[in-house]
Amino acid sequence: MGWDEIRELHVEFLAEQGFRPKVDDEGDIHFRYEGRHHFIMESQDDQYFHLLFPNFFPLATETEVEEAALAASAASRATKVAKVYLNPAQDNVSASVELLVGEPADVHAHFLRCLGIIGTATGKFLEEMSSRLAAATPAAG
Repeated sequence: MGWDEIRELHVEFLAEQGFRPKVDDEGDIHFRYEGRHHFIMESQDDQYFHLLFPNFFPLATETEVEEAALAASAASRATKVAKVYLNPAQDNVSASVELLVGEPADVHAHFLRCLGIIGTATGKFLEEMSSRLAAATPAAG
């Protein structure tokens, strides 16, 4: 099954669930969940599923980059299935769920749980990042 068929399968599923999916210029599926932008990424492999929550935490300083790398690692270790990581430019943090499936539609039974897992992972990242930045910032006095 090619990406065009897989994409149509996922778009139809999302629409049935009340989402408003759109295919972006790169061929990925874009939709909003709880006000946040998510994407089902194009894959040439019909047994691989990639759900992305991109660029949810911007990074501006070297300290933020260093602390975000540690916070992302901690969030990924603590959350099943999710990955939290810095983008290649190291100016933003993203989260994703990646699954191996027997058939592309198999993920639909777990889709809402996947969205919840991304929420858990980003929440853990934000908690960890908050405490790391607080510890790295000298107290005013």
